Amino acid sequence: MTHYVLLLCSFKEQLQQHVRVHAMEAVMGCWELEQSLQSLTGASPGEGTGATMSDDEDNQVDSETNMFDGSDGSDGMGFGPLILTEGERSLIERVRHELKSELKQGYKEKLVDIREEIMRKRRAGKLPGDTAATLKAWWQAHSKWPYPTEDDKARLVQETGLQLKQINNWFINQRKRNWHSSNTASSSEKTKKKR
Repeated sequence: MTHYVLLLCSFKEQLQQHVRVHAMEAVMGCWELEQSLQSLTGASPGEGTGATMSDDEDNQVDSETNMFDGSDGSDGMGFGPLILTEGERSLIERVRHELKSELKQGYKEKLVDIREEIMRKRRAGKLPGDTAATLKAWWQAHSKWPYPTEDDKARLVQETGLQLKQINNWFINQRKRNWHSSNTASSSEKTKKKR
């Protein structure tokens, strides 16, 4: 058991050393990024840009930041404070706001295209009223034999402006609709006759 505890202690020390080294590298990298961003954006460390998040999101970020804070302002493992300075916060807010704006602009066209495609698909299933009326008129005139000839189809293509495939599909679907309605009507008549 003692060996196990010693092993765990050595792992803890190695891990802390590893984290210290990488934390220092991360802090230096963040500092370099901060300097680069400040030179690009022209934001001074004390400059604020206003709120870019709702109060709930802002409170969530604060609670996430404070979650690692110890009572003495350190992160609980002795690596130093994790509290952001006012300059760092304003820089983060400015970057967040700019990134949000860029994302909105970048995806706005795609969202509009997707919306148009969805609306086009919704409209695609329905024929215009006058076109459907023309096809229904032919259907009612030929209800005893609702199979148009090729000449009838060509004339309907001219009258409606639809493609031949659309005409064929409409008649197939109409026969199915009519078959179901006539089938249920004839079966109800048969049950009445049996009584």
